[in-house]
Amino acid sequence: MIAYVNGILEDITEENAVIDVNGIGINVKISADTASRLPRTGEPVKLYTYTCVREDAFLLYGFLSRSDLEIFKKLITVNGIGPKGGLAI
Repeated sequence: MIAYVNGILEDITEENAVIDVNGIGINVKISADTASRLPRTGEPVKLYTYTCVREDAFLLYGFLSRSDLEIFKKLITVNGIGPKGGLAI
């Protein structure tokens, strides 16, 4: 659905990044590794995303490179590994 998010990094935690895209704060789930490689807050960032739609949530998982995203997509095809587990791996 959403291929990537490109904007200004507003906030970062070990599990989430908030990207300001033209005045709208987009919350993106990230791994600890991605969090450590992000620029400082206030700087531009582009995250390639995987969209997860559940009955109770609409979540974006973000990655700094397309190759990281592709590995994540392959991981979550394995039985028993969902997006949260794939992100942890």
